[in-house]
Amino acid sequence: MRRIETRFTRMLGLRYPIMCGGMQNAANKELAVAISEAGGLGITNISMYPDLDEFRRTIRWMREQTEKPIAVNISMIPNVDMGEKLYQYLTICGEECVDVIETSGKDPADLIPIIHSYGMKCIHKVPMPRHALRAEKSGADMVAIVGSEAAGHPSPDLIGTIVVANKAARSCSVPVLAGGGICDGRGLAAALALGAEGVVIGTRFLTAAECCISTNHKDWIIEHTERDTILCQRAIRNMVRVAHNQAADECLKLEEKEDCTLSDLMPVIAGSVGREAYATGNTSVGMFPVGQNIGLINDVKGASEIIQEIMEEALETIDRLGGLVCS
Repeated sequence: MRRIETRFTRMLGLRYPIMCGGMQNAANKELAVAISEAGGLGITNISMYPDLDEFRRTIRWMREQTEKPIAVNISMIPNVDMGEKLYQYLTICGEECVDVIETSGKDPADLIPIIHSYGMKCIHKVPMPRHALRAEKSGADMVAIVGSEAAGHPSPDLIGTIVVANKAARSCSVPVLAGGGICDGRGLAAALALGAEGVVIGTRFLTAAECCISTNHKDWIIEHTERDTILCQRAIRNMVRVAHNQAADECLKLEEKEDCTLSDLMPVIAGSVGREAYATGNTSVGMFPVGQNIGLINDVKGASEIIQEIMEEALETIDRLGGLVCS
């Protein structure tokens, strides 16, 4: 198959300009390896491995399974200090030859020298162009910018991908990756047209055969539309886009309480509740982050098939657009 080469693919030695999203509780090692082996950038998430020894074993296993680039997501939750443990995760990544650290949540300036000291690259994920510029000034090698359509935590401003990606690509000198609502080849071609040099795809990979979430959760995505996501956790200034299920309604009801706090919401939104839901297949409980692009997802396929399908459609789209040009 023909390739699309960008600064993103050249910098990391990737075949395709596709990166998997960090996907808390769902970026399992098997999915990450499958994506990397297929030519994209697979990723796992430190939040899935609270035990450092287990984390090291996981990264070592991934490195044994593929020589292709792999990434680790480190989300720095505002006002939550992981202390020394954060640096221990980075040390393990460096010692076990991880290629990329994806950071998010707050400025990674303190981490970037450590990341670079091991020869790793830093991709910092942001919701707004001004944050992208700040990350570039802090030394990030690339930025990933996600619009309001995305699963997880969009900007409170709720600006869509077509605007934030366009503006960031015009403003930044480092490569920009676009995410939020992108799940197919048309989305990849559109992101490239906006000036991005790759895409971050999360929700589509939730329906990959290798993804660890339950079959019921994958079926929920296929059976629902772009109208079936909802924004929760505004009351605690940690807004999140999730599936509109019973848990989301319970969360919104709790948020009606005056002076609602994180403690009030934890019985519903705790990561442990979501992990159990993925394991048991109960789609009614737990926060289930999905993007508005669920309306474009119709099947479960292997990660390699998903990537091939995206690339074929992207190339067809680019060819079609080229055919529209006339003198």
